[in-house]
Amino acid sequence: MGNKNEFRKQQLIKLKNWWKQNQVVPATLYQNLFAAPYFQTAQTIAITISMATELPTQPIIQRALQLGKSIYIPKTYSNYSMDFFNLQAQKSISRTAFGVWEPEEIDPLNSVGADLTIVPALAVALDTKQRIGFGAGYYDRYLAQHPQTQSVVLALPPIVFQHADWEIDVLDYPVNHVITESRLI
Repeated sequence: MGNKNEFRKQQLIKLKNWWKQNQVVPATLYQNLFAAPYFQTAQTIAITISMATELPTQPIIQRALQLGKSIYIPKTYSNYSMDFFNLQAQKSISRTAFGVWEPEEIDPLNSVGADLTIVPALAVALDTKQRIGFGAGYYDRYLAQHPQTQSVVLALPPIVFQHADWEIDVLDYPVNHVITESRLI
C-alpha cells in the first residue's frame, strides 16, 4: 500500500486525464442515485458544489430542488470541522483559496445532520466502502459525528477500486453506499 499523499497526487492526475478524454458524465451515475431509496426518501441533502475534477453536482442539486428537498453545502473551518448551510438561504457563495465554493453562515443544518450526504472522493474501495478524500478529513469527522446520515460516493470510473490501494487510518470513516456506472453498492 502506498503513501496517501502520493496516492492522492496520482489520483488527481488520473482524474484530470480521464476528464480530458471523457467530456460527459455517465448518465447512469445520476440515474442510479435518483432511483436509490435513500435519495428518494431524503428531505435534506448535504452536497458540495463540485470543482473541475469532480463529478458535476449541479444536476443532483437541480433534481433535488425540483423534488422539494433542502440542499445544504459545506463550510470548513481552520480546526478541521465542517458545517452545512442551506443553499437556498444564501445571499452569496464565495470561492475559497483552495477553489471550493462555500456559503455564508445562514440557516445551518440541524445538529442531527442531513438525511443523505453525498461525499466527494478521489478513490473508493468497493469491498469496504472506504474512500480517500482530498486530505483534511472533514468528511470523515462529519460522518463519524453523524452516523445516522446515509452517505454515498458517486464513483466515476477512475476512482473505483475493488480493494483499498491506500493506507486506511483509524479515523477514516467508510461510506454507506457506492454508486458506479453499473451498480449501487
